[in-house]
Amino acid sequence: MQAGKVAALYVFDPGPDGSLGDTQWILDARQKGLIPLLIVQGVLLTELSRAADFVLAGASFVEKDASYTNEQGRLQGTARAIPPPGEAIEDWRILVNLSAAFGVPFEYSSSADVRAGIAAQFGAVVGLEGISALTFARPVSASHWLQASNPSERWKWDFMFQDLPPVKGAVDLHSLPAPPGMIPLKEVK
Repeated sequence: MQAGKVAALYVFDPGPDGSLGDTQWILDARQKGLIPLLIVQGVLLTELSRAADFVLAGASFVEKDASYTNEQGRLQGTARAIPPPGEAIEDWRILVNLSAAFGVPFEYSSSADVRAGIAAQFGAVVGLEGISALTFARPVSASHWLQASNPSERWKWDFMFQDLPPVKGAVDLHSLPAPPGMIPLKEVK
């Protein structure tokens, strides 16, 4: 880098300041003009992303189905809990899009395809066993969860909540009886 032979630097930043380690050297090199093009793929606005020419907004761990190897070397999976905000997309999708733009397309169409590719290439590596078999939970409605859980929860659903409308917004308000002392909506003109 000191010899001026670096035309661009692509940094994948997985999280908050410090999680990537010391990046001050990148900021210093950028300020000196030693990095003409800085691209940062990340999930948070950091000093590094502020210094970048391009920021590729990735999805955080709660915004994607993903696999991780924890500090004990155990493979774990996390299911998407919320959709990514704005134009953020999953990391694998960013890399697939970039590779296609550079004329070296990856043939992945889902995160499951990526995990299958990792398993095919590195399946014997300790900590990656079973990566292609990971499954991810999908959100379910409260009624499904309550009805599928223990008997006391089913009782609560069947008995305690029987007077609630089945789905918010799906009830025709004009068909509901009026509270005592009020005119029914169907009679209001």
